[in-house]
Amino acid sequence: MTTLHIVRQSAFTTNDYSQCLQVLGDNDVIVFIDDGCYNLHHHLTDNLIDNLIDNSNNNLTDNIENPINIKLNVIAQHANARAIKINEAVFTQIEMADLVSLTFENDRVITWQ
Repeated sequence: MTTLHIVRQSAFTTNDYSQCLQVLGDNDVIVFIDDGCYNLHHHLTDNLIDNLIDNSNNNLTDNIENPINIKLNVIAQHANARAIKINEAVFTQIEMADLVSLTFENDRVITWQ
């Protein structure tokens, strides 16, 4: 069962994003919107990316026996409005219409705000 995690707040000010990372499951999707875009350059995201890269072709691994695939997306307009540089090798830039589609493509949606 896949979950769409919509991250709306910065981990620099709240612990919502940290809680989000603790409940990630296989094939979950994260979308950074609003001030959540600041998380693109937060150490929690750096750690997540390091784990994705280190564990064979974008698989995040809590332990070697249970690799999970996580998709990272960002609303391009929201990041650009905050002058946040997007690493296109890591994050998929999407528009609000894509976010609406993702809500239908996933089994559950959690908004972290």
